[in-house]
Amino acid sequence: MKKMANKRRFAAILCLVLAGGLAGAALWLAPRLAVGRIRTNGITSYYVYSGPDADREEKLPTIIFVGHLLSSPFKDLATFKDRFDEPVLLIWSGLLRDLGESCVVDDEAVWASKRELFPRLLDDYKAKLRVDESRIYLTGYSFAGVYAWMLAYDRPEWYAGVVPMSATSYPRQLQENLEAGKQVVTVWVRGEADDALPRDLAADTRTGRTIEADNPDSRFVLKAGEGHRDMHKYWRENLQYVLQFDKRGRQRDDDESVNAE
Repeated sequence: MKKMANKRRFAAILCLVLAGGLAGAALWLAPRLAVGRIRTNGITSYYVYSGPDADREEKLPTIIFVGHLLSSPFKDLATFKDRFDEPVLLIWSGLLRDLGESCVVDDEAVWASKRELFPRLLDDYKAKLRVDESRIYLTGYSFAGVYAWMLAYDRPEWYAGVVPMSATSYPRQLQENLEAGKQVVTVWVRGEADDALPRDLAADTRTGRTIEADNPDSRFVLKAGEGHRDMHKYWRENLQYVLQFDKRGRQRDDDESVNAE
C-alpha cells in the first residue's frame, strides 16, 4: 500500500511538473507570437495575424483551428504562423476545450450544445477581427477534425473549405449532410494504418469517394501505411490548397489576388 501511495504521489508530482512546463512554454511562446485572446460566452479563443503585410488593415482569409483538450493553442499557432503564401488570420477556437477524453464524437447532446454555440463564437470573431467572410476555413485534428467537418457541413454557406485531419466519417451528423460537400471544398487526410479510428477503412473510403464525386475540387487523401499521428506533416500543404477557393467555390488566381490588394 505504501508503494502504491508513493507511486500515486510521484504521478501527481509528475503531472504538476508537466503542467508547469506547458504553462511555462505557453508564457514563453505567447509574446513571441503576438497572440491575442477573445473571450465569448465563457470560452477563450486565441488568434495571430500571419505572414507578410498581415498588419495592414484589409480583411484576411481566416483559418479556424477547432482546438481540443489535448492540443495547445500556442503550439498550434506557432506551427502555422508565417507558413502560407499570403497573409492569413489564424484562430484557435476553444469550443471543445471543456470536453473530457471519454466524450464520443457523435454524442447528440454535446453536438446540440456545440452546434448552437459555435455561431456565436464565429460572430464574435467577425466583429472583433479582420475576417474575410468569403474565405473562412475550418480545420482540426482527430476528434476536433471530425467536429470541424461537422460544423462546416452543418452551415456550408458560411465556409470556403474544411480540412479534417486524421478524422473519421461515421457520425450521423456527417453522413446525413454529405450533400453539403458540394458547397464546401473538403480535403480529408487519413492514414491507411490509423488504429485510433473506431470504424472501418472501407466505410471511410466510400465516404471519401462520394465527397470527391460531389465536388471536383475536394480530395480524399489516404496515406498508405501511415498512422494517426503521421498526418501532422501533411496539414500545412492541404490548408494551403484550400486557400485557393472562396466560399462560392471559385478558385482564386494571381490577378484576383493583386486586385484584392
